[in-house]
Amino acid sequence: MTHRRRGSWLTLCACLLAVTMQMIDVTAVTVALPSIGRDLDASGAQQVWIPTAYLLAFACALLTMARTGEVFGRRTVFVTGTALFAVTSVLCAYAPTIELLVLARVLQGLAGAAMSAQTVAIVTAAYSGTRRTTAFALYGGTAGLAGLAGPAIGALLLHLDILGTGWRGIFLINAPIALAAIALGRRFVPPESELSGVGSGGRFDPVGVGLWSIGALMIVYPVMASSSFVTAVPAVAIGLATLAGFTMWERRRRAAGAHVMVDIGVFGERGFSSGCAVSALVYGTFTGFVLTMSVTLQTGLGDSATTVGAITVPFALGAVVASVAAPVSFRRWDSRVVAAGAAAMGISLFVLGVTTDYLDRVGFPWWMAIPLVLVGAGLGSVIAPLQSTIVAGVEPHALGSASGILPTVQQVGSAVGTATTGAVYFALLPSDPVAADYLTSQRTVLFGLAATMAVATVVAAALPRGVHRAVDADQSIVSTAVPQ
Repeated sequence: MTHRRRGSWLTLCACLLAVTMQMIDVTAVTVALPSIGRDLDASGAQQVWIPTAYLLAFACALLTMARTGEVFGRRTVFVTGTALFAVTSVLCAYAPTIELLVLARVLQGLAGAAMSAQTVAIVTAAYSGTRRTTAFALYGGTAGLAGLAGPAIGALLLHLDILGTGWRGIFLINAPIALAAIALGRRFVPPESELSGVGSGGRFDPVGVGLWSIGALMIVYPVMASSSFVTAVPAVAIGLATLAGFTMWERRRRAAGAHVMVDIGVFGERGFSSGCAVSALVYGTFTGFVLTMSVTLQTGLGDSATTVGAITVPFALGAVVASVAAPVSFRRWDSRVVAAGAAAMGISLFVLGVTTDYLDRVGFPWWMAIPLVLVGAGLGSVIAPLQSTIVAGVEPHALGSASGILPTVQQVGSAVGTATTGAVYFALLPSDPVAADYLTSQRTVLFGLAATMAVATVVAAALPRGVHRAVDADQSIVSTAVPQ
């Protein structure tokens, strides 16, 4: 193996370490919410802020950080973002109050966006041809497995209680991983001049950044902060109006020949806009499901974090198997696979809702692993082919914008899903809930998530056909096929 080839694989290793940290922090913390709540005397609504604050900051900053990498250099922003991710992780671990923990999570989300927004461009520049396809396959598999295994990893860290750190160990584990990623990044990520797209991005667009950030924030924040959805409507309307202003501003800059944050024109392609809607619904359902099940099992039923981690195993297995089979099924049945996967998720969530009372029996009813496997299989069947479907009709010059929009849509979907599901779940609980109350709330949430997937199925059924023939196997956009 030549020195150059070895360097490119070590470049990939730096990106894999970064995406592993980022994905674990999305899902692992949900298992620790009851422990954090007891330790920091946090209410249920405050606990929901712990994952939501991270997702919200990440989603709002992702487009901006991608642009920052274009202006100041991918390697510089990647290394800086990774270092800040390690620092903010330590701040999360030693936060003495729930308010400071939520603030630290916001800072961690911003750092995570700076780190993750560069990885796709770095891998694209480091590889070409079939090696690029292989690199993105490894990237996607690592990110997907890290996200799905997050709850199990979090449960293991809680069980081991390394050096008495308890839930704080979930954040502290990021420090050594980040140090390794920084070392590899500084040594092996190509210099700025060798990374495509760097140095030609022009100047920053502070107006576009402000409009996008404020609009995204106003959509998610009111859902969490308001006591009812009715009171959140005006703020959400302001957020949508702000995003409309962002769209007009970007179109105006593009018409004037100035650099834009994103090419808004990609939303005019039916497959892209419909696929983004499906993606947001699926990711929001996934994060809402993991959050509420963790609280129900631990806080409501008194199960251990190990049990919560264990039930994610069949879910993860189903997702992995379906993801591996997805390329073959996609070539045979085209975008119908996406609709079938969404339908499978919806039906399985409905079955889990019907059988929720069995969770209160002595010992976990392991026959429930069947619908859990099917939920995961549905997720895997949606995620892998959906990305190719989304970008198949996008013009080559707009692929860069599409690659930035897709993970942003996914993160906004995750944040809204977490916020909305958590708000409904805790609003249904009485002031002094017992186990039966948690089960009732969980049942309602599962039925709601099943209905959400029914909507996703209808939208997915409208996706264009014949997509698999239009997809180039060497498209770097395939990297966005995993949760970010």
